[in-house]
Amino acid sequence: MVSIVIPVHNRKAYTRECLSCLHTQTYRNFQIIVVDDGSTDGTDEMIYHEFPNVVVLKGDGNLWWAEATNWGIRYALEHLDKTQENFVLTLNDDTRVNNDYLQTLLDAYKQHKPCLIGSVSVDSNNPDKLEFAGTYMELYTASGRHLAEDYQYSYPELISKKTYVESHSLPGRGTLIPMEVFDKIGLFDSKNYIHYMADIEFSLRARKAGYHLIVNAKSIVYEFVAATGIQVEKGVTLKQFINGFTSVKSMTNLTVRYNFAIAHSKTKLLYFFFDVGRICAGFLLRKIRLMKA
Repeated sequence: MVSIVIPVHNRKAYTRECLSCLHTQTYRNFQIIVVDDGSTDGTDEMIYHEFPNVVVLKGDGNLWWAEATNWGIRYALEHLDKTQENFVLTLNDDTRVNNDYLQTLLDAYKQHKPCLIGSVSVDSNNPDKLEFAGTYMELYTASGRHLAEDYQYSYPELISKKTYVESHSLPGRGTLIPMEVFDKIGLFDSKNYIHYMADIEFSLRARKAGYHLIVNAKSIVYEFVAATGIQVEKGVTLKQFINGFTSVKSMTNLTVRYNFAIAHSKTKLLYFFFDVGRICAGFLLRKIRLMKA
């Protein structure tokens, strides 16, 4: 059984499209658990009427990604059928997948277990454009990179060379997790990583516990890039950049970055300062490029 956990908040159109493609999966032994964290756009009513088999758990708007995902995982754990192998698939609602998506994840799991299986991400509007294919994390000086660079951010280039990529971390956007992992390392750390980096931190804990982190080249998530915020940094003002250091919604939140450095880096505070320096240098370099363009 695969329990698909999807946190949502006020993105009814995206949620509808995501649920629609999940209902056409060739692999049928799954349940969908949507954690609706205080939506006011009628998301819950839409699900009740159009997808009556979907489990809807309702939050008050204060769960954010990590705890909303934990709610879904706890529900799956409480309703576990111990006579079969069980998994959680974490997924974002601003995605769509092919109808063989679940089957490709499970096939990859059988090949590489013990492991977590992550998905390749491509741009929904330009499927040849590779957005994610794994990471390399350097835990001394914060100088890691996205492995999509190795394939010129081209999905055809990746699939021509690799059937899978071993990664140092996995995002919550399409990761298959065996239920046993939660028994060994716990749930997502929603105290120290409320929204961003909870998925990265969780996968790193899993890797330290002996699980391979595999990005399966045939497991494709089509990502609505404009909705994810990936390209937002190109137009960020100085004020927005500074505000990002304290915003829950920001991947550059300093408290989150500090918590990660202390918990997982080899050099603790030194890593944190390197990390902040890298973020600031990246912002300045983008501004310089934009000025020259």
